[in-house]
Amino acid sequence: MSKAGWLLRNRRAAQLIEEALLLSVALVALSLLVGGIESILSQTSSYTSSIWNTITSSLSNIFGSFFHW
Repeated sequence: MSKAGWLLRNRRAAQLIEEALLLSVALVALSLLVGGIESILSQTSSYTSSIWNTITSSLSNIFGSFFHW
């Protein structure tokens, strides 16, 4: 094998390794992004539920003596 053929084969291998590394970094970044969004949505859901329960109990305490259901 000539030196030029060997260099060309090594260059292709290096490009494939570089693409694989970039793809793995992109997948890790995407998984971190999805995990962060899921965490934010979960916290928002619990916060909204807490606010709704507070409003419901406050209305029940205010109007509970007027309406008996």
